[in-house]
Parts: sequence; C-alpha cells; structure tokens
Amino acid sequence: MATQTLKLNVKSGEKDGKNFWDRCGVLFVHTDDGGNITSINIKHSMFSDVEMVAFPRRDEEPITE
Repeated sequence: MATQTLKLNVKSGEKDGKNFWDRCGVLFVHTDDGGNITSINIKHSMFSDVEMVAFPRRDEEPITE
C-alpha cells in the first residue's frame, strides 16, 4: 500500500496580485497496489483532536448527502 502526502493551505491574503498561503493541515491518500484509493486521512490545524477519514463509495451503497 502506497501513501501520498499533500499539504493543505488556506489563502491568507493577497497583495499586488500575489497570493499568500498559510499551511493548515496535511492530507494522506492511501492506495492499493493497483493505484486505487483505499482511504484518505486528514489532519487539520483547526481540528487537531478530530480524526477525519474518507473512504470511496462502494458500488452497492446508495449516494446520500
């Protein structure tokens, strides 16, 4: 299983056409040997004590929002 790590940034301002970004967390994308996403973990600075995870929808699961 491979893991990709992505930085989460939030736009903190703009000056003279230039954007400024602050790091607010990290996103971990876990994949199987075939490259399919198996899960995503999120660590966010605003929710440091909250564990956030996302899983792909299974074909037999209905779509709900």
